[in-house]
Amino acid sequence: MILSLEEMNILSERLEKEEARLHEANMREPGRKEADHSLNLISSLQHKLRDVDADLTEQERAYIIDLLREEAFHIHGSGTGVYHSIINKMEL
Repeated sequence: MILSLEEMNILSERLEKEEARLHEANMREPGRKEADHSLNLISSLQHKLRDVDADLTEQERAYIIDLLREEAFHIHGSGTGVYHSIINKMEL
């Protein structure tokens, strides 16, 4: 998987935002297995994104697609191109 620098920055930023959101939610409801699972998945993705040759699992690809679709939905205007570019690469 080859992403441009802009795509890597967008994806890294979105993963960090989701990680912070999950940590906050996890503090309010300790023991949430879903949040723990997502946090582990984010950690794995962050490590893999540093390795250009790393392959993502179907679960990781689906997670990224869901995150970016949600983010792109909240953006108004023409600023969603990079999100759709990453999604297209994840769907290949």
